Parts: sequence; C-alpha cells; structure tokens
Amino acid sequence: MDSLAGVSVLSRVDSAVLIVVSVAVAIAASLSTVSTIINNGDGEVVLRLPLDPSTRESEALDLGAVARVSEVQATVPVLPEYEASLLGWSAAMNLVAVLCVVSLLVLLAYRLTSRVLFGPRTAVIVGSVGMLLAISGSAAQILDSTAKSRLAEQLGAMPARVGETLVYISGFDPAPLVAGGVLVLLGGVFQFGRRLQSDTEGLV
Repeated sequence: MDSLAGVSVLSRVDSAVLIVVSVAVAIAASLSTVSTIINNGDGEVVLRLPLDPSTRESEALDLGAVARVSEVQATVPVLPEYEASLLGWSAAMNLVAVLCVVSLLVLLAYRLTSRVLFGPRTAVIVGSVGMLLAISGSAAQILDSTAKSRLAEQLGAMPARVGETLVYISGFDPAPLVAGGVLVLLGGVFQFGRRLQSDTEGLV
C-alpha cells in the first residue's frame, strides 16, 4: 500500500516553470518598489489625492445623475520627508505582501513535486505567511491613505484642522485580510494532512 508521502501532484517541469516565474515576479516587484521609494524621496511624484467635495460644485450628468469631485491628480515636485517616508513604508509593505504570495507559490510547487507533500513545518509556514499577508496588505493601505491625507491638507485640497489629521481611506481592499485568513485555515488543513500522513505511514 503506497503512502500519501509518495504522491506527486505536479511534474518537475511544471514546478520548475512555476518557481522561475514566481522568482522573476519577486525580482521585478522588488526593483519596482526600490525605484518608487527612491523617486518618492528625491523627484517629481504624481499622486491621486483626496479633495474636499464641498470645495467643488456638483456637476450635472446625463440621466439626471449628479457628481462631485472627490479626488485630484496632483504633481508634487518634492514630497515632504515624513510623507515620503510613509509612502515608502507603504510600498515596502506591498512588496512584503507580494513576496508572501511568491514564497507560498514556491513552497507549494516544491511540495507538490516532492514525495513529502505534508512537510513537518509546512503548516506553520503557510499560517505565518497568511498572517503576514493580512497585516502587510492592510498596513500598506493605511500608510498610503495617511500620507495622502496629510499631503492633501498641506496642498489645501482638504480642510486642515488644528491638532487633527484626517485619514482618507478610499475603497479599502479587504482582499489581503481575506486571503490571509484563507491561508491560516489552509495551514490547519496542512496540519491535519500531516497527521493523516503520519497515521497512514504507520499502517504500512
């Protein structure tokens, strides 16, 4: 009777292709992030910033619809140091989220090719990646929104309030939280599979 450890789901060629593509994506994302951080620190930056709707009159559209301008695309010659830092950390957190997905793809590609599908640390790695993805993906959005809110206040696009900073979060994407939660659950599945594999090996 063959054990679950002898199961190979993915061919070595498919696994190699997936790993190479994943690594290429990781390298491209890393270079893009570094370029963005450098440009934010010293260079002209084009950003979409929040705009106080009350400062612009509503515009009539067809079918009786009414629109208000709530964003503005601004070209900033040089970003203030603090806001540039926030945007840099946001880009870094986005990179961490991408690297989490890439590392998981590489791990699964290797496991699905090897004869040890449920490794001893796979469950812990998958669960940890899930938590890191949820945290980094959410933190990136919060940092980005905080930086843009502060910039909008300084540029006069949003009303400034003494002692307060508005945090503008437009269209918060819950995908990192959902994906992270799914990976944590997947880690539990791998843990169960590990136990089942051990029990099956004991019957051989």
